[in-house]
Amino acid sequence: MRCWLFFHRELAPDVPEAAEVQRFQQAAARAGIELKVLQPRDFDLIVDSRDNWSAIYQGRALSKPDLIIPRTGSESSYFTLAVLRHFERQGVAMVNRPSAIEAVADKLQTLQILSSAGLPIPKTILGKFPVDVDVVERELGFPVVVKTLKGTRGNGVLLCADREQFNDLANLLDGGASPGADFIFQQYIATSHGRDVRVLVIDGTAVAAMERKSADGSFKSNISLGGIGTCFDPPTDMAQLAIRVTEALGLDVAGVDILFDADGYRICEANSSPGFQGLEKACGISVPDAIFDAMRRRLGLPGYSRGNSWRRFMDSLRGTLGGRKPPTDGDSLKLRVPGRPPYSLR
Repeated sequence: MRCWLFFHRELAPDVPEAAEVQRFQQAAARAGIELKVLQPRDFDLIVDSRDNWSAIYQGRALSKPDLIIPRTGSESSYFTLAVLRHFERQGVAMVNRPSAIEAVADKLQTLQILSSAGLPIPKTILGKFPVDVDVVERELGFPVVVKTLKGTRGNGVLLCADREQFNDLANLLDGGASPGADFIFQQYIATSHGRDVRVLVIDGTAVAAMERKSADGSFKSNISLGGIGTCFDPPTDMAQLAIRVTEALGLDVAGVDILFDADGYRICEANSSPGFQGLEKACGISVPDAIFDAMRRRLGLPGYSRGNSWRRFMDSLRGTLGGRKPPTDGDSLKLRVPGRPPYSLR
């Protein structure tokens, strides 16, 4: 299988997302997959009705791949989306497609799509300037969550405890606001303070889940902010909810973050390029291998047999699992969802 992975930054040690890209490189090398890591901005985008295939990268023509994996997420620029659409229209399979990436990059649009699908979300108000504090208090109450429309790894999210604190923030936003609306105000789900579940869904199957908890009492549980992740066996209705989220948003691969509500669950957000270092350590799985396996099946390509390199990799996870044995060729990690086959790492 020939595969391109799109990443918009250098693979430097100080870039948080670089570690996940390197994991894809490792998995591809073990599986005999030809993987190129490319920066979208280095393509020359040429649209011509006479050409069946056009891919010019850093001045060189590239052959058509079987699959493109964008890892640009909410930071996908217009140029990146244009490049993805260019190759999508030339028949290249993608995980995920540009329309889904664009929708999920905007937190409000995500919520609008989920709401129209009848899925449970926290009540949300689009910020406008000047901020009407009375409307926020009447519709959402306090505490209230304030989020930027685009953000990753818990950045751009804060909790205002009361009206006085929110007034201070509103004055700050009003003073430096641009003409566009950059914030949303969201219902605070007290029963999920500092706790949520990240469910990884791949090609319509809930592959793994991790419960995340804040280590310092903060309402944010992101692993990147110091949260603690443990492998979680989600109830069937939670797994089904995560799958329904990906179906509504058109995502082939997603990390779906679910909050605990007094009456069930609410969807916090979905990620088209989810970070998975914490999930791999907590659950003992190889996320890139799971994605490659699923895409091979979808594309009808032959599978591959994991040999000694796979066993050595899985053995290396034991140190991060506290001695718990990760899945090997003879084991499988399965989240059973009625009507869908369990996913196995075998």
